Amino acid sequence: MARAAATRQEPRRRILQAALDLVAGGGYEALQVRAISERAGVSSRTIYTYFPSLDSLLIVAVAEQSQPLYSRFTESPPRGRNAAERVDHLISDLTRTMTANRELTVALLRALLSGKPDVAQFVHGFGGVLQTMLASAIAPDGPTVRDREVAELLESIWFSALIGWASGTAADGDVGRIMRRACGLLLSEG
Repeated sequence: MARAAATRQEPRRRILQAALDLVAGGGYEALQVRAISERAGVSSRTIYTYFPSLDSLLIVAVAEQSQPLYSRFTESPPRGRNAAERVDHLISDLTRTMTANRELTVALLRALLSGKPDVAQFVHGFGGVLQTMLASAIAPDGPTVRDREVAELLESIWFSALIGWASGTAADGDVGRIMRRACGLLLSEG
């Protein structure tokens, strides 16, 4: 029974990996049904059996690949003397991860911003995961309502800063600088 479930998941896993490989090497434009189909060894119909759109396919691929990172930060928040320092460590690590492969990150942002109805749940999911990680960094012993509100604002600011980086209107170091300034204003202890 477990073997049958694993066998059913095999095409899905190959589809996800094919999408990641293609986008990492060629950006959003490389996310083509025919190329994914050939690389994964499946029909285009099989791709659409698992995913309603190529945007949702890419988002799921990145989310599943990133799950260990999300779990690590949620279960074991970064260390620091205060909330601003802990959030800075978290954002620095996440930003380093997101900016390591420009093609993949820009493609992910394009997919998240596509406005397609099947993508809305993933946009909400990404925001929720990031807000949880931020809230855990702000208050490792359990966030208050205010901590969650600050996490929601920081998530929006970080996402906006990443869009600036992806569009070329912000330099690589600007994301961290913007977030440190936001943390200073939102997490001041005075």
